[in-house]
Amino acid sequence: MNREASTAGDDRHPVRRIAAVNDFEVLCRELRGRSRLALDTEFVAEDSYQPNLCLIQIAFDDELVVIDPFPLGSVRRFWEAIVEGNVEVVVHAGRVDLQFCYNATGRFPSRVFDVQIAAGLIGLEYPAGLVNILQKYLGISVTKHETRTDWRRRPLSDKQIEYALNDVRYLLPLRDHLERELVRLNRLEWLREEVQRQQQMAIQAEVEERWRRLTGCGGMSRRELAILRELWHWREREAARRNVPPRRVLRDDLLVELARRASSDPKRILAIRGMSQHPTCRLVPMISACIRDALAMPPEKWPELPNRPGVQQSPVVGQFLYSALASLCLKKQIAVGLVGGTNDLRDWLVYQFSGSTDDAPPILAQGWRREVIGDTLKMLVTGRAALRIANPTADNPLELVFLPETESEFRDVSQKRPDSELPKGPDEVNPGSQGESWQTSP
Repeated sequence: MNREASTAGDDRHPVRRIAAVNDFEVLCRELRGRSRLALDTEFVAEDSYQPNLCLIQIAFDDELVVIDPFPLGSVRRFWEAIVEGNVEVVVHAGRVDLQFCYNATGRFPSRVFDVQIAAGLIGLEYPAGLVNILQKYLGISVTKHETRTDWRRRPLSDKQIEYALNDVRYLLPLRDHLERELVRLNRLEWLREEVQRQQQMAIQAEVEERWRRLTGCGGMSRRELAILRELWHWREREAARRNVPPRRVLRDDLLVELARRASSDPKRILAIRGMSQHPTCRLVPMISACIRDALAMPPEKWPELPNRPGVQQSPVVGQFLYSALASLCLKKQIAVGLVGGTNDLRDWLVYQFSGSTDDAPPILAQGWRREVIGDTLKMLVTGRAALRIANPTADNPLELVFLPETESEFRDVSQKRPDSELPKGPDEVNPGSQGESWQTSP
């Protein structure tokens, strides 16, 4: 076990390097007595089927730890100690870091504080890099000189270790600062809700039909989709066997083109541009057999066409609503990138006008996002409110104008819903030539 002094910035915590099994087991036992830790990993994903974990960095309140997983063989005990204890895990954009935990244990940590999400909930752009978050909220500048490091190579230099530890060195004080802001804005529960939602999305991604997300499969027949599904599953198996990224086996566009041509004839397969190149041409017999199996499949086993109910939407509507959403988020000091995008607005609009109560509400009509949006978008799409430019040079130049015929109704709703996004007092309502307005500038 190697302990040394850290000299980066103002942080003077000792650093423990772990590369021996006995030291690793000691750490795993210690974890159960810790209340919190900051976590980051270094991995390489471009050359393997699953990301290759190369380094684990930890920050406690009194110590920094770096774990080299290569000589340990397995770090499963580390992830088990985290999920079995009650330790809070602080991360920055921790999707991949926590995916290692889920893959090893089938669970995520019960308490996660993601500083990237937290910063977005108090007004910073989303997603924001750690360097920007540290600079804005703690006034700390962290250099990024090792962004192209191949973390698989050994030995790692002291400079590389120092760089890796900078990703966790300040996460705990940053977490405390962001938590105070979230409490002040009454949004701490929003953070917990969003972390849980993103974890649930990661779990669903493990079982969903990911082949349906391939670019170019829109408009395919059920028969073509059956071929595409078989080709996709074959490619996944081949990539896992060879431990390479799936696209290195066969490109997405070639999968889609093969499905559209719906032919198992090797000559027709080789006629597709890109299929005759070495080493892709060697895959033709397997591809041909895969397509042949799909063509022999009875129609009742073909995939169903995607259900796209709803109303026809002009792109202009989405752009208009996004402008309103961005203005609203500026006023509320929350990142619009965290709240939603144009696709989410499209789903919200379909839900509002479909009249169906059977479908699950879209993301913008759930949880904290619904609190942020309130009735604002609904007022806009029903013609009871409008947007106008109040100050072209302001950071938030738009204001919401409520039409005269809806003003009394609007004030009634405002009195009934004190937490609504509607005006709450005379200081928020300015007389306009066409009606009353809500100034959305901060």
